[in-house]
Amino acid sequence: MVMTREVDYALRCVLEIARRGRAGTGEIAEAQGVPASFLGKIVSALARAGIVTTRRGVGGGVMLARAPASITVLEVIEAIQGPFTINYCVGDPCNCDRSDDCALKPVCDRAQHAMIEAFNVSFEDLLDGSTGMGA
Repeated sequence: MVMTREVDYALRCVLEIARRGRAGTGEIAEAQGVPASFLGKIVSALARAGIVTTRRGVGGGVMLARAPASITVLEVIEAIQGPFTINYCVGDPCNCDRSDDCALKPVCDRAQHAMIEAFNVSFEDLLDGSTGMGA
């Protein structure tokens, strides 16, 4: 599994806004190495998901819609690419006619649970360095 570039950019965008409190898209793009032309699409998706808000004009920019403690990495991933699932059968067993006797399903279920747990870290935790993933 590979995280899409769009998800990577969205995560870096939210992290930058969490650090600054408020930032223009040009500032975010420059600080995080995200193409400015692509950032507008990402910010729009994040705004539709209720993760960020935008304001035009003096004192405007992009801001978090909620406290960094209430926004998770998983939420940003899902705002960009939809529900997170390692395989279609895990998210909806009806998508697989073999789910009742599939030897791989328990493995996929465990992997799904582990990844969701790993991505269920808040941006406040990321900023504090307290992700609970130390050695």
